[in-house]
Amino acid sequence: MAQHHDGNEIRVLIADDDEHVLQAYREAFSDTDSTQQMRALDALAAELFEQGGADDDEPHFDVVACTQGDDAILLAEEAANDGQPFDVVILDVRMPPGIDGVEAGSRIRELDPDVEIVFVTGYSDVPLEELQRRVPPPMKLHYFNKPLSFTQLALDVADMVREH
Repeated sequence: MAQHHDGNEIRVLIADDDEHVLQAYREAFSDTDSTQQMRALDALAAELFEQGGADDDEPHFDVVACTQGDDAILLAEEAANDGQPFDVVILDVRMPPGIDGVEAGSRIRELDPDVEIVFVTGYSDVPLEELQRRVPPPMKLHYFNKPLSFTQLALDVADMVREH
């Protein structure tokens, strides 16, 4: 199996059926002014509260986006076969008309047991316990409800990848 997270580049696969949401993800995972401002605030807080200096090695995200769960599975499979697996896969739970994000997550987990999977949904019809059962292990599974701060999610993704 290919190694995850090499250097400062974090490979992220995002699947959401709403193009406006995908655009918000793209902006949050790029070096936009708001992302830079959030990072600057984090660095200032770390300095003020003596939690260590800001990390000079800021992560850079390599983002691939699609609108359906089936496409996410194919992209994850291609990335793994090419020896460049995704570090994180972010899936909308509902993506009609195709398979839902939970099924996509389950299949992606079979392809790559080490990938971090993040479920994001505006309508919570799948209990967390079911997600954990269908897409184990729970320590590599994350769950967020919309609306959310996409910029904060990008920062959280960087932190979760660095921790593993």
